[in-house]
Amino acid sequence: MRLCVSITESRAEAAVEAGVRAVELGADLVEIRFDQLDHLPQDLTAFSKIHAPKIATLRTAPQGGKFAGKEADRLTFFQRASRAGFEYLDLEHDSVLLGKLDREEARRIASYHDFEGTPPAAVILDLLVKAGSRADLPKAAFKINGMGDILNLVDASRMYRSTGNDFILVGMGEKGVLTRVCSDQIGSAFTYCSLETGKESAPGQLDIRSMAPLKQKRTVAGVVGASLSHSLSSFMHNAAFAELGMAGRYLKLETKKEELEDLLQVAIELELRGFNVTIPYKEDIISFLDRLDDSAVRVGAVNTVLLDEGTFTGFNTDIYGVEMTFRSADISPKGKRCLIVGAGGAAKAVCAYLLSAGGRIAITNRTPEKARTLASGIKGARAIGTDMAAQEGFEIIVNCTPLGMKGYPDELAIDPAVFRAGQFFMDTIYNPPKTRLQAEAEKRGATVRNGETMLLHQAIRAFEIWTGKRPLESTMLSALRGAMAP
Repeated sequence: MRLCVSITESRAEAAVEAGVRAVELGADLVEIRFDQLDHLPQDLTAFSKIHAPKIATLRTAPQGGKFAGKEADRLTFFQRASRAGFEYLDLEHDSVLLGKLDREEARRIASYHDFEGTPPAAVILDLLVKAGSRADLPKAAFKINGMGDILNLVDASRMYRSTGNDFILVGMGEKGVLTRVCSDQIGSAFTYCSLETGKESAPGQLDIRSMAPLKQKRTVAGVVGASLSHSLSSFMHNAAFAELGMAGRYLKLETKKEELEDLLQVAIELELRGFNVTIPYKEDIISFLDRLDDSAVRVGAVNTVLLDEGTFTGFNTDIYGVEMTFRSADISPKGKRCLIVGAGGAAKAVCAYLLSAGGRIAITNRTPEKARTLASGIKGARAIGTDMAAQEGFEIIVNCTPLGMKGYPDELAIDPAVFRAGQFFMDTIYNPPKTRLQAEAEKRGATVRNGETMLLHQAIRAFEIWTGKRPLESTMLSALRGAMAP
């Protein structure tokens, strides 16, 4: 994979320094966004200090730039850039200047940008063909709104590659980061990144320090869910990759339910190693997998998927995270009355652990039918109404709902009257570190643990599944707490 750092400084001197720094950090090419400068420099010789192929870009406002001058001025500038040794000149795909620049001196890039969405593969292909007929290197960048958009890029690139010509395809936005990290799988001649965080020239760019290690063969994984603004898993896994000196990246892969099948195809096309699964797909994902590990069979839910030689295998590492939470608190469930609040994938993992540890399980849920369904599949478990929970004197209570989690309603999953002194209360929520429900449990004298330990240890086990290596617990914990710091 080849990397082009896009320089967005406002002063020419700073742009030269940034370009030199970019090459030192591993850039294969450097793009100077001249439209970002306070004024266009007349003398471009200083840019020769950048010892890598250079792209001169003077982007107009309709295509995401800041240049508002005359086309005659742009033509003059590009001619000067070519004489100054810039190897590429980047112009809009429909610019009349493409036909006025001497292609003998610098290669011309014909760029198309759509900041709203991604068209079908046939339309992308047509754009590349038309741009390629007018310039040396066609480039198209689209906002990615879903997994199907990524597949459209992949399909278009496969068709265009049959011409034998180079091209650049980019997916923009947070959902398009995957196309940048895996640009070589798409077949793009190179991809763009920023010099540092906060200096991106387009939405979704990562910085060169993050991208440079990925130029070699890499391990790519991520977390799949419907809403991932609360997720801090990427901080832990990316810290683990760095600690172990591995070329790897963990990304947020926000996915709609109807896109799950597309997600698996994306994983195959871009050679992902696997992904975590969070709310609300821990059960839905099962029907798309080839096989289940014993842990997933035991729980009936999947939170980790491994892709190995075209086969998708589902695991459940949540159960290990639950076990480690109880161990860290020195709590044994054996013989104790345990109340599970919720009936989703997390509740299944908690029930599986408590059953194996000898707990006596009761399940309550705002939708009673879901509680009854879950209880019917667990030996000795029973469902109870939320109004009855406070009357039974439970010794262990575990909240498995997302209520109170960042990004979800700040509501109490159960009446705080259920809590009392001497109980153990575990909340599977880790963000925020203390929910209203946890505060209520503490106020009534219960021993409380949030979802931090569960999250940490399920992540460690998942990382081992994907890589065969075990990261330091302290590394991942430090990264998690650092991400949560105010």
